[in-house]
Amino acid sequence: MRITRSAIFISLLVAAGAVAEEPASLAIHSRHVLDIRGGTASEGYVVVRGDRIVSIDRSAPKGTRVIELGDATVLPGLIDCHVHLESDWNDFSATSNLRRSSPEKTLMGLKNAQTYLQRGFTTVRDAGTTDPAYDTIALRNAFARGAFAGPRVLAAGVPISVTGGHNDLNPLAPDVPMVKLPNIADTPDEMRVAVRHDLRNGVDWIKLMATGGVEDSLSDYNVQELSDEQMKVAVEVAHRAGRKVMAHAEGTAGITAAVRAGVIRSSTARCSTRKPRN
Repeated sequence: MRITRSAIFISLLVAAGAVAEEPASLAIHSRHVLDIRGGTASEGYVVVRGDRIVSIDRSAPKGTRVIELGDATVLPGLIDCHVHLESDWNDFSATSNLRRSSPEKTLMGLKNAQTYLQRGFTTVRDAGTTDPAYDTIALRNAFARGAFAGPRVLAAGVPISVTGGHNDLNPLAPDVPMVKLPNIADTPDEMRVAVRHDLRNGVDWIKLMATGGVEDSLSDYNVQELSDEQMKVAVEVAHRAGRKVMAHAEGTAGITAAVRAGVIRSSTARCSTRKPRN
């Protein structure tokens, strides 16, 4: 519990420093500052200036205000590379998405993002939204400019899917009409349009649905959905724009197709360090 509280404290401290006009230096002292490379904890002073940790020293710089944490353990902010901020963790029904507006999803995303921050996660990568208004991009930008306390967010758009695929988002009966969303791509040309639509709206990552999903009412997780050519086109367009590509892929056929297309090679488990755009 002490670890979590320490991480929360530093996260909020850095967030508060980001909005200061003239960054002031302070030092956070603990007898247990974790060295993640060596796997040991020892006494140290974490020196913070504005929104940046500038050093970890054996003593506090002269004239620096010291915050004393005593025996609390201090560790770096945690990173989660696969979250869905807008998810209602209490409702995963197939139709829940259709009953929530974009503002409601955004507010849920704000609540969830702040929960991650309170648990010590200072950076998250959102792996896809169901909101065609790009709620997670709005949240990313709001956090980056200091409008709300929140983690640093790297966000994908609405994951690109084939008709009837894992992210079709239309579970309605065939005689109940629903507007086709811009994340649906059934040909390579439609894939180009879908990727460019995401890029235009400021995503950090392109998310592809290479296979179906577990417990999906429309698809089978063993089946490759996007074609090899579609995924190659997505990678080509995304890389030209300086973005990376991630893929939902559970079945072997879809996983190997994503590798052939260059998805895995260009989008590893580590998060991009590209600065979010406001």
